[in-house]
Amino acid sequence: MIENRTRRPDKTRGRKRDTGRTEAILKAASELLLEVGFDRFRIQDVADRAGSGTGAIYRRWPKKEALIVEAIKNMQQPQAIVSDDAIADLRAVVSPKCISSAEKPDLVPGLISAMRSDDDIDQAVKEGYNLEYLRSSIARIIGDDHPHLKLLTELTPAIALLRSSFTPESIEPQAMTDEIMSLILSIASNTDGNNMR
Repeated sequence: MIENRTRRPDKTRGRKRDTGRTEAILKAASELLLEVGFDRFRIQDVADRAGSGTGAIYRRWPKKEALIVEAIKNMQQPQAIVSDDAIADLRAVVSPKCISSAEKPDLVPGLISAMRSDDDIDQAVKEGYNLEYLRSSIARIIGDDHPHLKLLTELTPAIALLRSSFTPESIEPQAMTDEIMSLILSIASNTDGNNMR
């Protein structure tokens, strides 16, 4: 578990702090952030999910934002899928992002707002934001040395974010996945040499 300077120290007066409860609270907080976003995140909901009281949460984290920071730092990073079919592997990475954008269009805009208003949240998100799993999946198709690899890696989540922010009612996840895949595959087919791996 990653220590956070905003959490109260474990050694305080009174009853010994239960580390299992701390982990359950962080797990519940991480799950809720991904389900409802920052705007709808409530300490009472975290407590209910973790089987804890709100007092146990506030004894560990003095405010909601401090819990959110530590929950973000404890989130698992997505992993690339690797099989014999690089195209199917990339689709398996892209499709859930498109589905999430369609089903939860408010998640990222709410987080961006939180990042602007809280420096600790901003830092936690920036430190934890890692697209290596996506970059490596695209690189298997277009090549690690392709000049547009970085751009395609950034464009893939950007397309989903743009559409979920401005036209959420018109997002069709399968169609968006197909469009992103077509873009990457068209660049791969226009690349000199055989970069398919």
